[in-house]
Amino acid sequence: MKNQNKLLSFLILCLIAAGCSSTRGLKPGQVLYTGAEVKINPDTSAKIDDEKYVKSTLEGKTRPKPNKSILGFKYKLFFYNLAGEPKKPKGFKHWLRTKLGEPPVLLQDVKLKYNNDVLTSYLISQGYLQSVVTGDTIIKGKKGHAEYTADAGAQYQISSVRFDSTHGALSQAILESSKE
Repeated sequence: MKNQNKLLSFLILCLIAAGCSSTRGLKPGQVLYTGAEVKINPDTSAKIDDEKYVKSTLEGKTRPKPNKSILGFKYKLFFYNLAGEPKKPKGFKHWLRTKLGEPPVLLQDVKLKYNNDVLTSYLISQGYLQSVVTGDTIIKGKKGHAEYTADAGAQYQISSVRFDSTHGALSQAILESSKE
């Protein structure tokens, strides 16, 4: 009986929390940023060895990060909205809003050009010298996300390094360290 009451209480709490809209505190015209999605062009994905790793790494390099969530529930944004605007710079509402809460990350804060440059730079540093990244925003209601498309091209790798000179102390040190 006790377990059923605990389970029922937990389910009611979950329903109440899920019923609270994460976009209710937004002003008209504002859009909540829900994250970035990176797609690799299918024409170039065959040339990438570990596509999932590259995709997840690129998604991790985008800024800003969306509000933190657990199972899709943006709990920090919930506390921020729950506290409202505190009247005093101290007290429970102020503590709830500043310590547990997190202000909403808006889609207008996303800098597509900057993220395009960061993602392109990363791909180039990994050997995809002909890479191009383009970005766009997708808005659905009061929520939106950024979508980046990467054209990676072929990855260039250094197959071997050859030292021509075997004379001199520096050349000898390089040869000895390369044998290790």
